[in-house]
Amino acid sequence: MSIKESHPSQAAIENVTVSDIDELTDRMSGWDNDWRQLEAGRLQNRIEVIAGKNTVIQQVRLSHSIHQQGKTPSQLVTFGFPSSKSRMSWDGREFPGPTMYDLNGENGYDAVSGRGFFGVTLSISRVYISRIAQQLKLPETQLIGSNLPHLLASENYALGEFRQYLYGLCNDLSNAKTPKEDHLPTMELDEELPVRLLTALAETRLESHDQTLKTRKKGLGLAIDFIEANCEDNPSIPDICAATGLSWRSLDRAFKECLGIGPKRYLLNLRLIQARRQLKVAPPNSKVVDIANDWGFWHMGHFAREYREMFCELPAESLTR
Repeated sequence: MSIKESHPSQAAIENVTVSDIDELTDRMSGWDNDWRQLEAGRLQNRIEVIAGKNTVIQQVRLSHSIHQQGKTPSQLVTFGFPSSKSRMSWDGREFPGPTMYDLNGENGYDAVSGRGFFGVTLSISRVYISRIAQQLKLPETQLIGSNLPHLLASENYALGEFRQYLYGLCNDLSNAKTPKEDHLPTMELDEELPVRLLTALAETRLESHDQTLKTRKKGLGLAIDFIEANCEDNPSIPDICAATGLSWRSLDRAFKECLGIGPKRYLLNLRLIQARRQLKVAPPNSKVVDIANDWGFWHMGHFAREYREMFCELPAESLTR
């Protein structure tokens, strides 16, 4: 799959139904696929491609059992996430529960998907993800291309959490109705998503090489100052790491050991608090959407869910008080 060029705040979304397996694989641009139908019957396959500047997500629905063989594009890092209800065997073995498949092996992949299969593939530019890993001070070579045939997300909290996040992001992007509404999840597609993938893999595969407690606490103070100064711009984790001099692991540990939550959650909570303060003193005829936008919330459904979870009321209720 080649990366499509698009405006940073706009995702290119293509959703088609195909009845021929060769047409389906042809639409997976850049993949060297040899997929073969194993069951008789007219195929009703569906593929939705969501493409950002450096990231491509494919949601694939297969009506019949398919033998899948091939290789992913070498310039991309690719992982597969079948739905928990879909049957798939990998190299002749079937794994229970939600699974994450590493599709970056030199020998490609060999799998059989069952009838009614649904899965999501995530591909990110190898150059881009290497740059993000450097910003996070993570040894990228230990994170990607390990040729692991599978990773059981159900047995690993970090990967399970990432998988849930990925499916939620796909849903937000697929259902976005307006450019303004898809702004936040599209930013996440190219910025937040690669960071979350790398940090989830780091949780799974790396041993901790944290800095001293004194260094972490100093970095925590710098991080909080930076977050407060740039709160409305919703800075990324690499931005915060650069401002503090801490690696992602040390930054994450500093927040969790002192505050009980990670840096992204801390930033989100602060943005919600500031939005609520503004809502409560807003003049008559003020709009929730305008105040949410002031604090970097562009997807109103996402904002309302987070706001209600945080304050046990909807944004409109805060505005009318």
